[in-house]
Amino acid sequence: MTDTSRLLHIAVEDNIAWCSRVCSAHGSNETRSSRAWANLAISPPFYPNIITREKGVQNEVVELAHKVREANQPQKWGIKDSFGDLTLSEEGFERVLAGHWYGGTVSSGGSADWKTVTSPAELLLWERAWGSSDDTIFPSTLLEDHRITFWFKGELGAIESGFISFDTGFSLGLSNWFSLKGHSFAQMGVLKAAGSASQGLPIVCWSTDDLSGDEMGLAKLGPLQVWISQ
Repeated sequence: MTDTSRLLHIAVEDNIAWCSRVCSAHGSNETRSSRAWANLAISPPFYPNIITREKGVQNEVVELAHKVREANQPQKWGIKDSFGDLTLSEEGFERVLAGHWYGGTVSSGGSADWKTVTSPAELLLWERAWGSSDDTIFPSTLLEDHRITFWFKGELGAIESGFISFDTGFSLGLSNWFSLKGHSFAQMGVLKAAGSASQGLPIVCWSTDDLSGDEMGLAKLGPLQVWISQ
């Protein structure tokens, strides 16, 4: 297995672990095989019900989709096509975005500008700054999980930017970054904070923006797509 394919596998598994953790905080009904993960209950907004773990799993995804539909009608829900090789238009899905997985080992950097959420009240302020609706996507119970850190810049009453890190023990996954000043991933200095927390673990994430380049420290690993039921 090449370094790129190994990192791609790590990135996909990290994302499944993170999505599973968030879904479980809402009450999930999960099933998984070597080929795909699925939540047969209603996933929170922006979180999928199916994530593929291998290439070439079209038939299994179609079967899982029927099960999710039976459990979730008439909710709209999503499929994360981790390798960008599914064709789901004829199954009643619309491709809503395409992006790439990224990964790499980042040297420890300074993170003096970054702070971390420590209480339910702070988490609520973080989520509102991120842009959540009235529904709470990130319950305060997630703060009890030592693997999860909610990062932010600015003051609690005026958060400027933020992101989430999730430590699986094999990788540090990054997600949900935002900047109210319109700064990019690089401009925010997300990797400086992540590097200080990664302890040498690979850092992985996915994005519709191009995060590759020497200045970023992350390599492009492979394509992904997200499909939404119609």
